[in-house]
Amino acid sequence: MDYGKVLRTLLLVGIGAAALGAVLWVQSRFNASERRAALGVVQQYRPERGRSVPEVIGARHPGKTPVWDAATESACFQHVRVRATVEGDPPARYDFLVDINGPSIHPGNRGGEEILGELALAPAASAAAPGAP
Repeated sequence: MDYGKVLRTLLLVGIGAAALGAVLWVQSRFNASERRAALGVVQQYRPERGRSVPEVIGARHPGKTPVWDAATESACFQHVRVRATVEGDPPARYDFLVDINGPSIHPGNRGGEEILGELALAPAASAAAPGAP
């Protein structure tokens, strides 16, 4: 048995495993960053003179807080699915597909389509300002 050959083989396998682990770790950090960015895009987007997604969901479900989740749809194309779930019977799920490169938001299901359609609607009328006639 040639111990030099065995040692070289073990060394190459170890280096290959370490390189693979490093690549997988870096990719997981990129995916986590994209999920955070997609959540921010959905939660902070507000059309001119319109409402944000959390405001529209809050108006539909007063007193209930949605649970937000993000999952990578395509790491290559940087597409992330963002879901807001409001507990109930049955729970309401609003899905949005976010293209990080745009950034742009697209509906991911019927609920998400309805929410995006309501963004441009004017906010509910607020109480008159003090001193107003």
